[in-house]
Amino acid sequence: MMKKRWILGVVSLFLAFLLSGISYAAELPSSLEISIPDYTVTTVGGLDYVGIPGGDVLLAEEGRPRVPYYTTSIDYPKGYKVQDVILEERSGLMTTTGLKLPVVVIGAPSELLEVKKGWYPEEEYKWKAWDNPDGSTTLIIKMYPFCYDPETTDVKFYKNYHFDIEYILSSVEITALSTDKDVYEPGDEVTLDMCLNNSGETQDVFVSSVIKQYGTDEIIEGLPIRSLKDFVGEGSCSAVWSTGDTESGYYYAEAIVTDTSGNVLDKDTVGFGIQVSGAPEKPTKFPTLYVIIGAVVVVAIIASALVIRSRKKA
Repeated sequence: MMKKRWILGVVSLFLAFLLSGISYAAELPSSLEISIPDYTVTTVGGLDYVGIPGGDVLLAEEGRPRVPYYTTSIDYPKGYKVQDVILEERSGLMTTTGLKLPVVVIGAPSELLEVKKGWYPEEEYKWKAWDNPDGSTTLIIKMYPFCYDPETTDVKFYKNYHFDIEYILSSVEITALSTDKDVYEPGDEVTLDMCLNNSGETQDVFVSSVIKQYGTDEIIEGLPIRSLKDFVGEGSCSAVWSTGDTESGYYYAEAIVTDTSGNVLDKDTVGFGIQVSGAPEKPTKFPTLYVIIGAVVVVAIIASALVIRSRKKA
């Protein structure tokens, strides 16, 4: 009887393991089908405001039409790193004309604002993989299904998207990334320290770092690539960047670890500021020379006053 219960218990655990494996695999799609909800149009003051249910509005560039976009996201467990997102097919095209979309204005409205020509947006989609504090990754895909030409008022709307997603399972991670200071002056050197760990098999890896401007993500400078051969367990490396005449502002260093095939094994960022020190404080005490001159002037004024008084009495 006990033997039968033991066998049943083992079978149950085995089935649970299989089911959990199936569920786990279902959370890691390598392809994605998206059907965009139909867009809506609301006319206010002679202008047509277009939206997509569950979507957002693109307001990044002044002088461009106010067009909607749609975003979806997928969470990947710790260790899984998205390498690329490829648009295999964009279909379900619908067209129309005659809509008058408002123009994006950043800051104070101006009558001199020039409406930029051509189809907008030009991009079909873009993606970004965010690394979460727990080691998991969130893949964000931003789609631009609604395209508009302000000259002709023509509209193109793509309803269906099919993506292929390439990802790998990585045993290498950046465990710490830091700079030696939070704020630097122009001309200072920034020291970037990195700690890594490979919990898997020995492999050759490359560590690259770039300095980017916060907000625009513009690359300011790339740092020399470091090679770690037969890397396993824990390791560390450093890089130094001279700020030179870099303008004051906020920046960040992005470190990327890749394998010999160019796959991104892990990446991390750390921010810092560059600013010019303030003007020196005013001295709390007057210099000795000014004190002496001041004393002489006071004595001279008093002496003159005494002379004037003596003349009046005479």
